[in-house]
Amino acid sequence: MTPSFIPSARPLIGEEEISAVARVMRTGMIAQGPQVEAFEEEFARQIVPGTRAIALNSGTSALHLGLLAAGIGPGDEVIVPSFTFAATANAVAITGATPVFADIDPRTFTLSPASVSSAVSARTRAIMPVHLYGHPAALDTLDAIARERGLLLFEDAAQAHGASLHGRPVGSFGTFAAFSFYPTKNMTSGDPALVRWVRLARNQGMEKRYENEIVGLNNRMTDIHAAIGRVQLTKIDAWTAERQSNAAYLSAHLRGVTVPHVAPGA
Repeated sequence: MTPSFIPSARPLIGEEEISAVARVMRTGMIAQGPQVEAFEEEFARQIVPGTRAIALNSGTSALHLGLLAAGIGPGDEVIVPSFTFAATANAVAITGATPVFADIDPRTFTLSPASVSSAVSARTRAIMPVHLYGHPAALDTLDAIARERGLLLFEDAAQAHGASLHGRPVGSFGTFAAFSFYPTKNMTSGDPALVRWVRLARNQGMEKRYENEIVGLNNRMTDIHAAIGRVQLTKIDAWTAERQSNAAYLSAHLRGVTVPHVAPGA
């Protein structure tokens, strides 16, 4: 008999989320609206205090618009880890810039600062580490490299809601950070200087209806997805604590495998 497959992650949708969606459906306001605005405020306050958040329709959109807002484009190079989901490099390539792959730390599987230093060229504009599996990249060291070389630092924080390094939340280090709630909700939080441009770009180049200011895209989040996100924000801390407890148990009891390394301060 084949044992049942146990997924590493799956959407957790309960009656609260279903009720929240039903309430939105009854209003008839399904596109971007008050739920999205509330979700942005609540996410920023809870996950990366002191920043602003902009809700988008996908993690790739979050990375793409963040890169564009920071001025990344043709002729530029952005250093990314060689071990990540395709969206990290795809978002760079979509802007016309070139993703340059650097090696990872074999213990944390996040971007290696030594490899980044070797990969910097005259065309390098930015470094974009990924906080893989919730483990923060070596942001303190990478930030020092970026400052020394005059580079920008972006954070692909798709898998790292609530993660921190030495007490500082991920998403607060770079010019912008992109978080994901795949398969339902994604957003970017970032430097205030980028916020208005991203708000324009996600909505056909306008903040006010039919007042188009720039060439834009259609990357808006719906109120349905935002309503789900608002409910899940009330649960994420408990889910994270349970996952940490499960991980600690497995790390203590598994034999014959190398369990994940957790860096000091992570």
